[in-house]
Parts: sequence; C-alpha cells; structure tokens
Amino acid sequence: MTEANMLLDYMETHRNEFLEVLKEAVLIETPTEGDKENLKKCRDYFAKIFTDIGFTCTVVPSNDSRYGDHLLMELGNGDEQVLFVGHYDTVYSKGSFGELWKQDGTKVWGPGVLDMKGGDVQVYMVAKALKELKLLPENKKIVFFLSSDEEAGSYSSHMHYQELAKRSKAAFVMESTRGDYVGGLKIGRFGRSNYTFVAEGKPAHSGQEPENAESGLMELAKQAVYLESLTDVNKGITVACTCLKSGHAGWPTVPGDGELTIDARFSSSEMALEYDQLFKNLKPFNPEVKITTKGGIEKPPFDEKDPKHNALYEKAKEIGKEFGMEMEGIITRGGSDGNFTASVGCPTLDGLGMSGDFVHQPGKEYINTDHVAIRSAFVARMVLEVLRG
Repeated sequence: MTEANMLLDYMETHRNEFLEVLKEAVLIETPTEGDKENLKKCRDYFAKIFTDIGFTCTVVPSNDSRYGDHLLMELGNGDEQVLFVGHYDTVYSKGSFGELWKQDGTKVWGPGVLDMKGGDVQVYMVAKALKELKLLPENKKIVFFLSSDEEAGSYSSHMHYQELAKRSKAAFVMESTRGDYVGGLKIGRFGRSNYTFVAEGKPAHSGQEPENAESGLMELAKQAVYLESLTDVNKGITVACTCLKSGHAGWPTVPGDGELTIDARFSSSEMALEYDQLFKNLKPFNPEVKITTKGGIEKPPFDEKDPKHNALYEKAKEIGKEFGMEMEGIITRGGSDGNFTASVGCPTLDGLGMSGDFVHQPGKEYINTDHVAIRSAFVARMVLEVLRG
C-alpha cells in the first residue's frame, strides 16, 4: 500500500473523530474581540487535544487587551521544521449565528467551521496520522501557531509568524480553499492597506449660512468617489470605501469635520508603496479643508510569481495526482497570515484547509465533509515531502 493510500485510509477511518473534535471547537464561540474567557476556553481546548498527541504547547501573550492570547504548538525535534498557520478567532458576535452546529448529508454549518476551525482540526488529524502510522521523520519538527486576532488584521501575531517562517522549510496556511472544488488551493494574495482620512474644515448653520461652511462632509464625499475610481482589477488594485462619519442627523449644521476609511488591495509591493505615498499626501478638493491621513500598509502581497512559492505549488500538483486530484491554485484579493510568512521568503502554500462556502456569513458558512479525508491526507503527504527534502 502506498503512503498516499495509507494516509487516505486513516483519514477515512477517522472521519467521525475529525467531526467530533471540530464540533467541540465550533461550539465554543470565539468572537475576535469577544469575552476573553470564551477565547481562553477554546485555546485551552486546542492545547489539550494537541498535548494529548505529543505536542508541547506554549501560550504566547498577545499583549493587546482587545484580543486573546496565541498558542504555539510543537511536535518533534531538530532544526528542520514545517510551519502550520491557523487562527481560532471568528468574526461573529456571540449568538449571531443561531444554531451553532448543523449537519445534513455531506455538509456541516457553524461559526468558523470553514474559517478556520476546520483547517485547525485538520492539523490535529495530520499530526495524529503521521505519528500513529510511524511516518513522521526523525529529527524533524511540526510547528503550529494558532493566533487569536487574524480576523482583525493579525496586529499582535504577525511578527510571530514572520519569525517562525524564517526558521521553516515551508509554511502551510490552513485557511479554506474557495468554493466546493476538492483540489482548490490559494497560491497568491493581494497585499492590504487601510487608511483613514481626517477632514478639518469649518462648520456653519445649514439654514442661515450654509454658503459660509467649509464642509468636511462634502470634501470626503468627493474623495470617496475619487478614491474608488482608482480601482483597476486588471492592473491589480482595488479601493473600497468602508466608513464615512461626518455630522449629526437632525442638527441644523453643515459639518466641518469628518473621517473616511478605505480598504485598498494591491497585487505587488511596488504598487502598494506607490499608492501609499498617494494616500499619505492626498490633495483636498477644497483647499480650505485640511486632510490628515492615518494608517498604511498592513499586509505585504503574497506573490505567486516568486520561484519559492511556485515550486511548492508544483510539488502540490504532483502530490495531488497521487490522490486523483487536479490541484488548482487561485490568487485572491483577501489576505491571510500567509502574506506574512511569504514576505520573509518562506515557501508558502495557502488554502489547504476545508472546502465549502459563505465565509463570514452567519447561518450559511459550511464545509463539505466528504472532502475531509482526501484533503487531510493530501496535506499529510505534503508535510512528508517537505520534511524529507
């Protein structure tokens, strides 16, 4: 029996275990900026199940009152290691999802079941399979960093991923693939920038003397139209306005001040730097209104053209054939912690988690349970290929 068949058979046999472990994790709701005790309960759950199969688990403080702490888990010894990337926070406010676990046929619905507790539990099953089948190479190491703030931008965790990635032969990001295709991967991601433009003008009575106002609201409205006009999908840039705050409903006042926030995505570092300068030196339409820019580049691009990442993708396509899968990688404008591991030169492959759809949509987010075994076995084979060098 080939290794691929051994691993696939193991995962098929243990599919119910996967679902039981995942259900326990999903039932512990973990909003990113939610109750710290809920976050701790989920983190402790992961620490327990990974400790039970031989991992050494260490709590890494976030040092940020908004978020829970992170969890570093290590299995094995030696200087050569692979890094698994995951997070246990979800975007949902507690109670917003309704029924926390619903299973029907080959689908399971629940908060974070796809993004990305399903991928986190895959790491558990992969490590367990490699240990029990005695396939884990000696003097090699599996490292899994589980963060608490990915959905907010990884402000307190990204530096840990970068340091761990520098010491790793490859980084496997257990975010979901996109959609229901069993062989889906993510091989590149746009970088992300976030900016808030603060306008300072002059207010005036909206009935008696609106002509004397230097309106921050009008200035930011014009800037919103201009900024979104910069979007050019073919060029590799998108700009989306996400929040505009100015004035008070019902007040007879033209507001002088206001704030406009944008989310900008870029396909290359060069483009990110070019537009970063534009945004930081934004020219007002009304010279009597001052504009100050806050924010900047948050996630560097994950460039699919980098030979290191591309070589890992080519290896994935080879391994996929062992399971009868045609692996197909996509480039997405959504960011992940893979942006950080890729930025320090660590070969990175993303979208290795579960298939499914409706990420961040309460009541609709689901995974395909009939893909659990084959995708988990595929990841296990990728680990072996990388560790064996």
